Amino acid sequence: MAEPTERKNFSEAEDVILLKQTIADEPYKQEHGKVMEQWEKLADALVASPDFSRKNITAKTAQNRVNAFIAYANKKNTAAKRLSGVTESHSEKDQLLDEQILHMDECKAEKMAKKKLKNEQTIASENADETIRRIAVERLKRCREEADGVANDSPSRNNKFAKLAEILKTQKEQELAIRREQWEQERQDRLDLENRFILLLEHLANKK
Repeated sequence: MAEPTERKNFSEAEDVILLKQTIADEPYKQEHGKVMEQWEKLADALVASPDFSRKNITAKTAQNRVNAFIAYANKKNTAAKRLSGVTESHSEKDQLLDEQILHMDECKAEKMAKKKLKNEQTIASENADETIRRIAVERLKRCREEADGVANDSPSRNNKFAKLAEILKTQKEQELAIRREQWEQERQDRLDLENRFILLLEHLANKK
């Protein structure tokens, strides 16, 4: 399987430097609208590097090059799974591609988890708003009943308010549980990021 090519071929060393910089800068982790901004910073870092000879590289060129190699690596890995007992050489570039794909998978899983948590928070907020509206309606109804001379100590009405109070209490507990889960997830994300950064530094140190 032939590797993807550009109109002006990159050298093996340039590909390795590009992948290392991509792993370090993590442009794929940026929020929507800020991805290309991070790729521009990555391209500037490559141009400033004395070891990178391609001084006219742009953000789009860097992004397209990495995307092409990731697509190539995925196809290569899929083909390798269909071949049993076949051993292929694994260069530094292959290792970096595997690492980049792993980082992207982790990033995708992290974004999905955050999206799920946000949806749960939205639902909890909507439920809380609905509960407040119900209480407001019940209070208005009570005022009208009192104006019409309805007894204030009606058992059925008192039971209804007791149920509403219980619903509100349960809703509040659910919101607190979701917030605690969010805080724990954010704390875990920070720890994971620190661990990956340490592993990356160790990896780069071992390469020297």
